[in-house]
Amino acid sequence: MKEIFQEQEAEIHSLSVKLEMAKWNIRYLEQRNKQLEDQYTIMELQNIRENRQTAQQRGIEFTSLEQQVNDDRESVLERVNMHLDNMLNKADEDNTLLRHMARHYRAWNLSLRARIRNLKAKLRKATKRAKREKEQDRLKILAEASLTQHGTP
Repeated sequence: MKEIFQEQEAEIHSLSVKLEMAKWNIRYLEQRNKQLEDQYTIMELQNIRENRQTAQQRGIEFTSLEQQVNDDRESVLERVNMHLDNMLNKADEDNTLLRHMARHYRAWNLSLRARIRNLKAKLRKATKRAKREKEQDRLKILAEASLTQHGTP
């Protein structure tokens, strides 16, 4: 039974480590997604600023250039939004899978803990019973020895 306890405790430990790793992966993916969105926004703003500066240096009428930039910007934003949506959907699928795994391992962990408690209770009962039987055997031996000393069969 002790071997079973040790095996199950090792299994519980490995499952809890896997759960922590899954949580860490989810947090990392969420942070990385936010970083990528911020970087893209910064790059977009820098491009707009550079286009304005270029237009001012060349003396081009800014309204037509601005219209062109807005059209380009909208098409780029649509493509980037589609790409980000795809990335988010994939990350959501991964997160859903990781959350499912976490719930599964947590439930498994709880059921194994319950089994361990039951087995420990059975072990305690068995050791108490063995002690009682051993004590009764000792008393029986003492009683027999006492009877033989007094000459009683």
